[in-house]
Amino acid sequence: MENPRRIALEVAYSGHAFFGFQRQPGFPTVQGELEQAWLAVSAEPVTMIGSGRTDTGVHARAQVVHFDTWSRIATQQLHKALNAYLPEEIVARRAVEVGPEFHSNGSAIGKRYVYFLAVSDTRPVLANGRMAWERRAHLDLHAMRQAVPHVIGTHDFGAFAAAGRATADDIRTLQAIHLRSIRGGFSFSFQGTGFLYKMVRNLVGGLMDVGRGRHEPSWMGEVLRSKDRRQGAATAHAEGLYLWRVLYPKPIFGPNRRIRPDNSE
Repeated sequence: MENPRRIALEVAYSGHAFFGFQRQPGFPTVQGELEQAWLAVSAEPVTMIGSGRTDTGVHARAQVVHFDTWSRIATQQLHKALNAYLPEEIVARRAVEVGPEFHSNGSAIGKRYVYFLAVSDTRPVLANGRMAWERRAHLDLHAMRQAVPHVIGTHDFGAFAAAGRATADDIRTLQAIHLRSIRGGFSFSFQGTGFLYKMVRNLVGGLMDVGRGRHEPSWMGEVLRSKDRRQGAATAHAEGLYLWRVLYPKPIFGPNRRIRPDNSE
């Protein structure tokens, strides 16, 4: 008997419309919308497995999803067929057929998140829902950059993780953090082998407190070593966070394309 095909999708979405990626009965989720769209396309129930969960309000530029299907729809048409039934807040960018050993989460070797922060005394109305907002007129970029080395590397990141996580341990490797000044604010880029629940948003919250002058840059290392979430700063708002890229040993969609922060091409 012929085996089903395994399909990998690259999916982008605006998270403000959803209660995160993972399916939740009675609530709109990205996984639920993808599965309903495929059911409409093929009359085939499937489970769409993501490269990781994103929380309520968190966006994705390139979430990777895989599923198994008996459908013979041509791969190059598959994402277009899905888009005909997806809500406007989700788009399937690309689809490829992969081997049965590929797993969107299990095969990943790292992830990159980007956080966009507007800094202004007035609300960034044209970026509403797509950037977080800091009402203060100034954050010290130099001080925030000085704090970065204190958390880079392989550590127990329990002090930057939220309660309710279901991980076996809190050891993660944070490979890089890049802070940049952008028009009207800042971007924070994080790359690591994996991230704990709300870890990126808690790191952003800590860096912002350093930028506000509430703590010296070395304080980030003190929080890290404490392994105590209560020692850290408030969690940064979800709306500024994007799952930017999922890393695999070899690119599964071919050459990576540059996509602007507004998710337009």
